[in-house]
This record gives sequence, structure tokens and C-alpha cells, in this order.
Amino acid sequence: MRVVSLGYTLRHLRRELFIYCHVIIVAMVAAFTEKGVTVDPDIPVFLPRPSNVTYHVGDTAILLCAVDNVGTKTIIWRRASEPSPLTIGDLVYVPDDRYMLQSVPLRQEWNLMIKDVQPRDTGVYECQISSRLKLIHHILLRVNMTERPQRERYDNFKKAEPPSTVHTNPAIFMEGTKFVEKGDSIHLVCNASGVSAPPEDLDWFKDGIKITADGWKHITIDKFRVQASKTLVSVLDKKYSEMDDAGTYVCRSSNLGVTSLKVHVLNAGSTNKRRGTSATSRNSTENSSQGRRVSSQAHMIFIVVFSYCVTQVH
Repeated sequence: MRVVSLGYTLRHLRRELFIYCHVIIVAMVAAFTEKGVTVDPDIPVFLPRPSNVTYHVGDTAILLCAVDNVGTKTIIWRRASEPSPLTIGDLVYVPDDRYMLQSVPLRQEWNLMIKDVQPRDTGVYECQISSRLKLIHHILLRVNMTERPQRERYDNFKKAEPPSTVHTNPAIFMEGTKFVEKGDSIHLVCNASGVSAPPEDLDWFKDGIKITADGWKHITIDKFRVQASKTLVSVLDKKYSEMDDAGTYVCRSSNLGVTSLKVHVLNAGSTNKRRGTSATSRNSTENSSQGRRVSSQAHMIFIVVFSYCVTQVH
């Protein structure tokens, strides 16, 4: 009887120990989840885009805002100094026809465009996602008090020549990523205006070699026209930069306007300050990396505890 009773007691203790270990493991997983360490895949994340842009008086300013996993949420644009929104979704909420929303689904962008930009437009703008979390991407817009030299020369030329002898002397300029770490995206925007209509086309070159859209190399080139300002806009994106992507990028319009921008690609882990990346995007990336590290640690702890419990049970 004692042997039977002792065997029953041991089996009972093993079963209780197994249940106890199971409860500990469940509690550990719940604790990690409650602390918000695990990254919620449904939370929208801002993609890297320039957070400081400069335009001249009369330009069409484009403030870029790209959001991954936006889902059914709405993008709201406003000036940081004003409580009222400029745009909500596709609708403009200010009595100023200079404001437009440019939606580019392929690049996950909801950009704010300001035609005929003026010094009074200088300031900080907010691209906000409508959600319970406070998800905001800030962009500083600076407006140069003078017109672009190309436009000024063209205006003077037009006044001096009879209409029949006026030739196209376009204004063209480029904005975008000047410094990028290897592996991050390169984003360049070229604006070119014509005399009576936007140029027919814009071409991209790097170090004298023409750039074309290439899905294998993750290169996309998008173009759109702004008839009100007689402007053709071309956007060049390279999703993953390599060291040999550094160099001089040239944008050339069909009416022979040319502009260029030098891009520097930094080694990963470099101490150089990254430019053109919002703090929100950096924080999102850091939080995601931290979540993966902690999840890995939790997995290891789970394996150790589970192994101990199994050895004790058996």
C-alpha cells in the first residue's frame, strides 16, 4: 500500500509541477505582450522622406509623406502653428486653391503640394495619421525670398523679345536625399516648367549614364503634370542604396533644361549624421529592432524553462 501511495504521490507531484511550469510560461509571454515590446503589425509606420525642404518664391512646393500599412486610416495635413487642417484625405479644407493633395499609392505617399509658394508659407507642417496613437511626421518648409535665377532670366528675356521670337528657357530644379546610409532609400524630385505648357518629358542620368525604371534594382520613376504652374514633376526612388549609388544625379527636360544634385552614400554604422530622415521614422525602426531582440530573448527563456520543466517531470 505504501508503494502504491508513494507512486501515486510522485505522479501527482509531476503533474502539478508540469501545470505550474505551464502557468509560468504563459505569464511570461503575457508580461512581454502587456509591456508593448511586441510590435503590432497593424500600426502604420512612416517611411523615410526628407524632413527639411527649401523652395524659391513661385515654385510648386511638394511636402512628402509616405506611410506603410495605412489601411483604412486617413492622412491629415496641417500647419503645426494652426489647429485647423489643410487637408483630410483627398479633401482640401482651406479656401486657397494653391493647396493640393497628391496621392501616389505605388510609393505609399500622400504629399501636400503648394503652388506658387510664398514667404508666408514658411514653417513646420504636420502629416498626421488618424488613429488613437499620436503618429505625426514633421516637415520644415523654407521659402527663399528670391525667385530662381532661371525663372528671373526667362522673365527678363520674355519682356525684351517680341512674342514671336520667344524661345523656351525653362526653370528646372531638383530636391531630395543628399546623404543616405547604405541600405536606405534614395528619393529625388525634379521640377521643370515650360513657357506655355509643361515640358514633354524628363530624363534622369547618373555620372553620365541614363537611369531607367528597373524592378530588379528597385528603381521607380514616376511623372505627373501640374498644368496650373506649367510644371512637369519626376520622382526617382531607389529602395535600397548601395555604395556605388553615390555620385551626381542629373535631371534633363525635353526643352534642354538641366539640373543636378550630388548624393553621398555612407557606410552602415557610420558616425555621420543621417540627413533627410524624420525622427518618427527612426524611432519606428528602433522600436521594431528592439521588439525583435526582446522577442528572441523571450523565446530563449521559454526554451530554457520548458526544458527544465520536462526534465523535472520525467
